[in-house]
Amino acid sequence: MRIPCWLIATLVLLIPAPVFAQTGVLDGQVLDRTTRAPLAGAVVEIIGGAVETSGLSNAEGRFRIPGLEPGVVAVRVTYLGYSPVIVSDLVVQSSRPTFALVEMRPTAIEVEGITVGADAFAVPPSAPVSAVLLSSEEVRRTPGGLQDISRTLLSLPGVIGGVDNRNDLLVRGGGPGENAYILDGIRVPQINHFATQGATGGALGLVNVDFIRETEFYTGGFPARYGDALSSVLVIDSRPGTPDGVRGDVTLGAAEAGLTLDGPVGSGSGNWLFSVRRSYLQFLFEALGLPIRPDYWDAQARLEVFPSQRDRIVVMGLGAIDDFDLVSPDLGDIENQEIFDRVLDNDQKSWTSGATWERQLGSGVARLAVSRSWTDYRFRDLDGQGTEVLRNRSTEATLPVRVEADLRLSPRVDVEVGAEMTRATLDLDLFQASTPGTAFERDVVSRGGVGGWRSGLFAQAVVRVLDERLAITAGSRLDHDGLVEEGLSVSPRVGASLDVSPKWTLSTAVGLFHQNPSLLSVAIQEDGALVNRGLRPIRNVQGVAGVTWRRSEALQLKAEGFVKRYDRYPVLRDDPRISLANLGGDYGFIGGEPLVPEGEGRAYGLELFAQRKLAGGVYLLGAYTWSRSEFTGLDGVYRPSSWDVRHALDLTAGVRPSAKWEIGTKLRVLSGRPFTPFDADRSEAEFARTGRGVPDWDRIGDERTPAYARFDVRLERTLDFGGWNGRVFLDVQNVLNRTNEIGFTYTQDPEFANGRRPIDGTGLLPFFGFSFEF
Repeated sequence: MRIPCWLIATLVLLIPAPVFAQTGVLDGQVLDRTTRAPLAGAVVEIIGGAVETSGLSNAEGRFRIPGLEPGVVAVRVTYLGYSPVIVSDLVVQSSRPTFALVEMRPTAIEVEGITVGADAFAVPPSAPVSAVLLSSEEVRRTPGGLQDISRTLLSLPGVIGGVDNRNDLLVRGGGPGENAYILDGIRVPQINHFATQGATGGALGLVNVDFIRETEFYTGGFPARYGDALSSVLVIDSRPGTPDGVRGDVTLGAAEAGLTLDGPVGSGSGNWLFSVRRSYLQFLFEALGLPIRPDYWDAQARLEVFPSQRDRIVVMGLGAIDDFDLVSPDLGDIENQEIFDRVLDNDQKSWTSGATWERQLGSGVARLAVSRSWTDYRFRDLDGQGTEVLRNRSTEATLPVRVEADLRLSPRVDVEVGAEMTRATLDLDLFQASTPGTAFERDVVSRGGVGGWRSGLFAQAVVRVLDERLAITAGSRLDHDGLVEEGLSVSPRVGASLDVSPKWTLSTAVGLFHQNPSLLSVAIQEDGALVNRGLRPIRNVQGVAGVTWRRSEALQLKAEGFVKRYDRYPVLRDDPRISLANLGGDYGFIGGEPLVPEGEGRAYGLELFAQRKLAGGVYLLGAYTWSRSEFTGLDGVYRPSSWDVRHALDLTAGVRPSAKWEIGTKLRVLSGRPFTPFDADRSEAEFARTGRGVPDWDRIGDERTPAYARFDVRLERTLDFGGWNGRVFLDVQNVLNRTNEIGFTYTQDPEFANGRRPIDGTGLLPFFGFSFEF
């Protein structure tokens, strides 16, 4: 008899655990946010724990508070001449010390009788709008999130995901290729397995949540130091390795099993982390009877050393091996045969490695970063007779070098400056046969390589006036893309935030943003000549305004409105009706054909957001977004983009009734997404060749899928065995087993007379997992 996994998980969760009188340790460091100078004598108070205690930072800004009971706590840090700070969601455990990095901003000396409240939501002053901080614990505990940072971000305002089996981030009406990812100061081209070339979406996340210390997510108006992005920037900072000896973590998650190890380097001179994970999705898909077998490995590493009290070096690495197999279905299995026919063979290898040297100056800090990213794509498709209709063997590589400095010119003026150069190359062997479903009438054949330099300069200043209640920031970027004919772009940005009272803040920002064409698009040839060098960096003008109400130290409510205008958006040369804004949300690649930079776009909307850090045993992320996203072809007619979802509601909430138990829930409701009906005649001809349908591009976005609703629940129990501890969880997706039609495929199955087979989202799907630390 087969025992359901949810029953096994329930039994494990209910097993009594032995009780050991073990305590945990909180380590940390208090720094000036801009200069990175250590702050000695800062008062560090534990709040939210079973016992509230405190300590002081030493001459190096470091502190250690032992004797804490295992559980989740927060710290409040105060220091004369600086704004108080709260760091929340710190998990104290007996197996290893917990680390907290506290970054403080100087402020005017407190006036007698006036109390300055601590801030658990502090963001860089160069980002007055559209920035959210998330701790590793907030990422890990998201119900239905599979401990994946990209899926956790779907709980935030302005973020619309793709379909259930993808990690696309569609931010404020922008596409999946408009995002940037920064890991430990190094830009990473993509953070997903089975990534879409020419975009940044994929299947599952690469970044191990066990590494994460904190994330900053910008959905608009981001600082000038971040270029080559139009919609969002995700900045991930890793935690340090354990200073007290080698520690480990064995994890069985929803999609993979993994091992994480970390420890010290020498006697306090550094630390290291390493993890490796292996997928077992292939076994799950086989058990479900599907003809696809996705399989992957990934690894992540980090080394941090301190050559002197003023110097810090961080070396990071992130890599993956993705192997995608197709298995012929049984004779007569029409649905699986259609999947087998239309899905591309998709194998990938990727890695990014880099090093950052940070040196503390008298009035700031300087950094030098060097990295290397490499991705090898292998796509292939055969028709029903075994003839090759598509082949893409390409290798993308980038070598960025960046130097930057954060400086304090006066107590009320901070400046960020920097320069970067990137050598970008692509080796390409591409063949796409002309079929009834392609826009081009001749086969696309591109063989060879393309390479060039992309460079940029940036500067941004923050000035605080009116007793520091008003912060004004202004900056600009100057970028050049040497891979296209007209690659020069200037991106000025300005913003401000005004504290109208201790609890209310008004903020606004406006700016110009640019993003370079993808390497794949630039490398396309026709008769041996590059045909897309006439592309230009996509241009985007953004305006954002908002109001924030800090109800308490743990609760913040925010409302923001945004407007975005695009031009120079790529459009298919051979079918000017089609903008790339209507592509990129599926596996494979986009931009692998002749393009022209003549499209335009617009997006606008309103967002409401509530964030409650864990306090009193309760946490909350609540977001509602109303938005529009429309783009044009060469005809200038605005049509809904593929991600024009008008309404999105996300409610993530949980309780910790005790230090050992946590219950989390997530509700996600979306209005229907655009759907372009099939062209019956062309689809019939294309289906006979490739098993796919052909959209009727005269009717872009004319129809919509039904509304989407999903309710997820996560139950977690913490176990402590003295010196080592664990977590056991049961994560149930779509508890109500609601059928969500997220799209349609073309079919000739007689069961569907209209030629449309619905694509259903995830049904009731329980996952059991555990993590044991030693």
